[in-house]
Amino acid sequence: QWYQRRVQAVVSTQSTGNDRMNGRVRDITYLGVLTPGRMVVAYRGMGRVYFKGHNLRQFLDTNWMQQDQKYGNRNCEYAEFPLISFPADVQIVGDTLAHVGCPKPAVENWAFVSIGTNGQPITQRWGNNRY
Repeated sequence: QWYQRRVQAVVSTQSTGNDRMNGRVRDITYLGVLTPGRMVVAYRGMGRVYFKGHNLRQFLDTNWMQQDQKYGNRNCEYAEFPLISFPADVQIVGDTLAHVGCPKPAVENWAFVSIGTNGQPITQRWGNNRY
């Protein structure tokens, strides 16, 4: 499906099985409104993502196995958020959880996304994804 191709473009399925949950938060990609009432973001790393400037609480009612069934097993984590008013320009920022072998980075990875009236991404730019 189109959203699985979008994840595939950023999140490689040829990486090791632990990449989805190890290291700093990276490869942040806004996928769009894939489930009614939910915006979906894909990312890799240990931590979470949030919408800067928006007080959105991530939906926590599905686990990673259920999300992989819905969106595809692409060796990444998925975060689901409530809808905002569209169109919108948003910045999605990583929040890495410091752990053994991975201190909290001084500058987190981020994605700047222009979202159309239908909730789908128009353009995305990534920052600090190369380290």
